This record gives sequence, structure tokens and C-alpha cells, in this order.
Amino acid sequence: MIRIIIAFSLLCAAFLCSNTYAQDDKPIVPYIQNNVCPFECCQYGKWIAKSRLKTYKREGDSSTIAFTIKPGEQFTAIKGNVHVVKLGIVVITESFDIFSKGDNVFVLSYKGEGFYDVWYKGKVLKDIEQFWPDELSKQNGKSRLKQLPEIIWWVLVKNEAGKQGWLMLKNISNNGFLLNENIEGMDACE
Repeated sequence: MIRIIIAFSLLCAAFLCSNTYAQDDKPIVPYIQNNVCPFECCQYGKWIAKSRLKTYKREGDSSTIAFTIKPGEQFTAIKGNVHVVKLGIVVITESFDIFSKGDNVFVLSYKGEGFYDVWYKGKVLKDIEQFWPDELSKQNGKSRLKQLPEIIWWVLVKNEAGKQGWLMLKNISNNGFLLNENIEGMDACE
């Protein structure tokens, strides 16, 4: 009888813990979105370096340089993957739409025109309009930004000699997408 009670207690504890975990569920970091271009008017194809660029042998690994692209050099951007290496965290301060007061929403990546993909209660919600303030700890009535996301765009490129490597382009914007690197051709709106 004691074994049955212990087994039942362990089963109940496991069930209660799994429900608690589901409420605090967040994506595994790095969270990778494959084959995306992370801002409005983003395009792959012929690009021209306006600043010196390092490429790396492997995506997600900046330990080994493949080759360097000099300012003025043309190269081809083949595809890109967005790595969210630190989740943005938004705390809901007032219930609205599907969000409940006290819940965390995890900001994944920028899609363009003020829209993001976010993680909420174990699911990716696509193309959600930004509802949080741009600055840390500020509140806008509905939510408070607790932590900014750290987003790196890894772009597979090929130089004119046929060598391939990965550019590591870090988003430096609090909202939207902005790079330190100066590259012509990635934005079709320019």
C-alpha cells in the first residue's frame, strides 16, 4: 500500500511540475530561424562591402575566419539564418488580447514594419505587432521590456573567387533591425 501511495504521489508531483513548466516554457537558446531575411525589403543576391567584413568557416562559430571581404568588393549573399542568442523578455502588466497579466512573452526576431515573432506559452506567434516599449524597464500600460533580445544574422556568402563563408551580422537596434556593418544591396528599398 505504501508503494502505491508513493508512486501516486510521485506521479502527481510530476504532473504538477509539468504544468508549472508549461507556464514558464521558453525556447531553447540559440533559437534559430532558418532561411529568413530579417527586415523589410531585405534581399539576398549581389552585395557590395562598404566596410571590411570577416567571414567564418561555420555558421554560429566565430573561431575560424574563412576569408575577408574588402570595402568595394562585390560578393553574393546566398541565404541567411537568424540566431536569437539571448531572448528578449516582455512582462505583461495588464491583460489584453490573448496575454494575461504577469505572463512573460519572449521576443524572437524582427520581421519588418514593426512586427516580430514571439514565443508565448510554448508556441511561436508570428507577425505580432510590437506592443512593448523600446527601452528597458519602461512601461506602456500593457507591458514592460525586461530584457532586450540579442540577435545575430548569419549570412552564407560567396566571393568572386568562389570561396564560401558566413557573415556574422549582429542586430544593434532596440526595435527593428540595424547593423554596424555597411553593406550595399541587402536592402531593396534603398
